[in-house]
Parts: sequence; structure tokens; C-alpha cells
Amino acid sequence: MAGVTAKEIAAKLNLSPSAVSLALNGKPGVSEATRALVVETAAQMGYSRQENNPSEPDRTVCFVRYAGAIVQIAEHTSFSSFVLQGVESRATELGYGTQVRYLNAGDMYNPQTLDFIRNADGVIFLGTDITETQLPELEQLFESLGDTPVVVVDSTVLANRADCVVNDCFGGARAAAELLLRTGHRRIGYVKAKQRIRNLDERERGVRAALAQADLPLSAVIEVDISSEGAFQDFDAWIKANPDLPNGVFAENDVLAAAVIRSLKKNGYRVPDDVSVIGFDDIPMCEMLDPPLTTVHAFKEELGIIAVEHLDRRIKRGEVPHQMPSIGLLTTTVSTRLVERFSVKRQ
Repeated sequence: MAGVTAKEIAAKLNLSPSAVSLALNGKPGVSEATRALVVETAAQMGYSRQENNPSEPDRTVCFVRYAGAIVQIAEHTSFSSFVLQGVESRATELGYGTQVRYLNAGDMYNPQTLDFIRNADGVIFLGTDITETQLPELEQLFESLGDTPVVVVDSTVLANRADCVVNDCFGGARAAAELLLRTGHRRIGYVKAKQRIRNLDERERGVRAALAQADLPLSAVIEVDISSEGAFQDFDAWIKANPDLPNGVFAENDVLAAAVIRSLKKNGYRVPDDVSVIGFDDIPMCEMLDPPLTTVHAFKEELGIIAVEHLDRRIKRGEVPHQMPSIGLLTTTVSTRLVERFSVKRQ
């Protein structure tokens, strides 16, 4: 929708226009949860800082959030809204306006969608939901973009076609498993999303590496749906069939960890007295859970900041890596850190 205003976003969310303005401009005065909600809603409504601020520069970065037909992990977490905050803040500092567009599986063949994206000076592509099965379709996107450079965030599946910026999923998950081991847990369960992407595979690899170093196997692998309610139902069914629970659980992201805690409490187990739980991402709800969730902090805004810096460098040099095989591609991995709260207890 063109010309969406902050006032319209405020009306939709029942917030004051001033609160929406603070959230959209990255200024203090609103909670992180409210900021994430505003940014996410603005993206869904097609809000554009440049359209609503005529004094903004003509140069534009287009943030494209891809929704895959097979995996829809980005839809079930606020992760992308924080990446977008980083994109907008750094783009503004470098003199770019920011456009936000959703791209659904199949839209690569839609001329109007492609025309809009290719008219930007550069594209930042949120690749959270990309799997190898989407590669033929995504090739269509690169062919259509012409001389518009692209940086992919949160996936390395396209690392042979574009610069990529990702979190250290392997190292972060390994550190989480090592925390469980240091606190005396020896029966560690792994809550695994049924929908698979490379980032989640890296997290599983990290946990298994830590346990292999300690000469321990995973005591259980519990497959659940990626959505909050689906994960709750799947884990709840697993508990009923498997009363001998692990004493420590790593969940592939915070949404799954929250579903695990909910199911454990429903079935009369205490967290962390009976079962410790640790997640990954450190989204705002972690502090609101009971108990607050120990998790791996992913530097989400930093992903967006670095992506804009890579894109700005390509634009200024006139480099379009997907058209210039002689140009070396960049894959930047951003470290993570453990955030210890109260959902893990020494055994």
C-alpha cells in the first residue's frame, strides 16, 4: 500500500502517533516489544520512510522479506523486525531511504513486483526461510535485478551469488549446550523444528559437537512444528508418551522454548527445578516468560547494520557480484553471546 502514514499505523495498533513515530525512528521512549510490533506492522502495511518523508534522499535501499512456500519461520518470530531496525538506522546515517516489501514464493515471476525491487539502489534480502528447493526460483530474481546489488541476511544458501550476513548459529548453540553441561546436566534433550533451514541445522550441529566433546549422546530429539501453538501441541503429546524427561532441554529458538515451558508447567513439571530450558535468538518475550528464559543472544540489529554497509560499498564501487564472477563474495558471521536468566539451574 503506497502512502501509508504513521497515523494509520497508530490507529491500527491503538497507539499514539508519537509512540509510533518514536518506534519507527529508532528513538527511546517506547519498549522494545512495542518497537518490534510497530516495525512489523509497518512492514506488513507497506510503510516507507521515504514516501512519508519527502526531504529524505533519493537513494533507496529495499528491504525484501521473503516468505517461502515450504518454510515460514520468519512469520513466527519478531527476529526480522529487529534486523529491519538495524537496516533503517544505518541506511539513514548513510543517506538512504528505506522501502520494505514482502515477496512471496511465486512472486519472482510477477513483473510489477520485480520492477519495484529493481528500481531501488540496492536490495537487502531477508533469507531466513530460504531452502535449497527455492534456488531455481531465486535465480529468476537475480536474473531480473540486472545491475542492482543484493546482500542476503540470515542465510548462506545464496553465498555463491551474493554477499551474506549471518549469526554464528553453530557457535551459539554449542555454547548453550556447554552451559547445560557445566551446570551438571547429563540428560539433554533437543527440541527440533520439523521445518528445516540451514541455520537450524547449524544449531543442531553445534549442540551435537558439544555433547560429543563430553562423550554424551542426546537423550531425546523432539520434533515439533515451528509455530508456537503447533510446538506446544507436539511437545505436549511427546511428554505424555515419554514421562522419563531430559533434565535439560535446548530448543532451536525462543518461540519453541516458550512452548516447551508452557507444556512442562501444564503437565506439573517445574522449570528449572525439574527441567532446565534454553533457547536461541533472545527476542523480547524471553524476559516476560515465567521463568525468564536463558537464551543465546543473536545480534539482530547488527545483521541489518552490516548488510547496509556491505550494500553501500557495492553501490559506491559500482559492483554487482551476481553479474561479475570475478568479484569475491563476502560472508560475514556475527558472533552470539549467552544471556543467563532463570530457566537453567545447576543440578
